[in-house]
Amino acid sequence: MVDRRSLLLKHIDAAAQGIEIAPYFNPALAKRDGYRVLTVDVFDTDALRQNARADPSIPDDRIAEIEEVDIVCDASSLGQAVTGLGKQGQFGYVLSSHNFEHLPDPIRFLQGCSLALSPGGVLSMAVPDGRACFDHFRMPTRLSDWLQAYHDQRSQPSPETIFDALSNLAQYDRVGKLAVGCDISLDDPRHFQPTNDLGDAYAEYLERISSPQPYRDTHCTVTFGAALENMLWDLRFLGLVDLEIIEVTETLGLEFFVHMRKPVTSAPVDPKAFYAARAVRLRKVVDGLGTAGFGRPGPGQSAVSLTAQRAVRRSKSFIERLLPTGTVASIRSWNRRRKERRH
Repeated sequence: MVDRRSLLLKHIDAAAQGIEIAPYFNPALAKRDGYRVLTVDVFDTDALRQNARADPSIPDDRIAEIEEVDIVCDASSLGQAVTGLGKQGQFGYVLSSHNFEHLPDPIRFLQGCSLALSPGGVLSMAVPDGRACFDHFRMPTRLSDWLQAYHDQRSQPSPETIFDALSNLAQYDRVGKLAVGCDISLDDPRHFQPTNDLGDAYAEYLERISSPQPYRDTHCTVTFGAALENMLWDLRFLGLVDLEIIEVTETLGLEFFVHMRKPVTSAPVDPKAFYAARAVRLRKVVDGLGTAGFGRPGPGQSAVSLTAQRAVRRSKSFIERLLPTGTVASIRSWNRRRKERRH
C-alpha cells in the first residue's frame, strides 16, 4: 500500500539542501536523521514547544521531536526571508504538509518558493481535500479569490473567509465519534454534519469589520486536486508563477499531493494548446464537485483493494465497539509509533 510520506517525497532529491514549512513535531525529513533541511515557521522553537506542552492532544514524547526553527517568518514571506539571507536559488526542494491551505496569499508563497528553489528544484505539498475534511460544506476557492488576496497584499484571512469557515464548519460522524474528516474512497459523505454556528460566526464577522482583531488561523483555500491543478496552470499562463506542474495526485484518505518544479529554462506557453487543455481540466473540475469524488480509488488503490479495505474497516469498527475506550486508544497509540519507527 502506498503511504503518504512516499507520495510527499516522490519527486524530491532528499540529499539536496531543502526547506520544510512548519513541520511542528512531525518533520518529513528530520535534521536528526542527517537531512540538510532548514525549518521555516511563524513561531520560534521555544514558542512551538510551549504551544505543544499546552496542547493535551500532543503526547509529551513528541515535544522533543520539534526541531530547531531556522527561519522565523510566515510562509507567504518565504521569498523575502531567503533573499534576506542571500540564499535565493540555493535549495533543491521545499516541503509543505497541510500548510498551503492556511495561507492568506498563496500566490506570494508560490513566488517565494520559486525564489528559493534552484533550477530543477521541486515544491512538494500535501493539501487537504475540502470535500473530505471539515470544509465539506464550503464552496471551492476560485482563482479570483487568490488574485484579490495577492493584489490586496493580504497578510491575514479576511473577515469574509473567517465567516465562511466558521458558518460552514463540518464534523464527520463516525458511529458516534466526531472526526475532522473522512476517507474519500471508503466513507459515506452523508455522515458529515454542520456544526450550526451561524449566529456566532456572524457576531465575530461584525467585530472583525468594525475594529482590528487578533489573527485567526483558518483554511483560506478550499480545494481538491482537479480544481487546484487548474488554478496553478492558470497562474502560470498569466505569468504570475513560473513553476511547472509535475503531478497532482488523486486524493488518498483526505489529502492529495502536489508537485511543481522550478524550470531549468523558460519555455513560452502556446495559447491554443493551453486553452484546449484548460477545457479538459475545467470539465474535470465540474465532474469532481460536491460528493462526486467519493468512492473513487486514490493513489496505489484499485476497486478490488477498496472493497477489501471496507471489509477490514467494518471488522475493526465491530471489535472497537466491544473493547473499552482506553484499550482502543492504547492500541492506536502503539500502532502510530510502530509506523513512525519504519521511517
